[in-house]
Amino acid sequence: MSAALAHYSNAQRAAAAAGIVARAGRRWGLLPNQVIAAASFAANAVLRQGKSAAGAVSAARRAARAQAGAA
Repeated sequence: MSAALAHYSNAQRAAAAAGIVARAGRRWGLLPNQVIAAASFAANAVLRQGKSAAGAVSAARRAARAQAGAA
């Protein structure tokens, strides 16, 4: 996914990552407020930490799995 988003701005990459996480969050078993938090987490990872969109989505998914395992 990183190669496909290479010529976009960081804001566009952050929005893409947040959108992917928001759509997939329900399949991951997240509650609506958790979906919002995970999408925000992914967008911040792209904007502030300089991660790729794919890396941000992967990190959000790992966090969702860890939270589901802890419950």
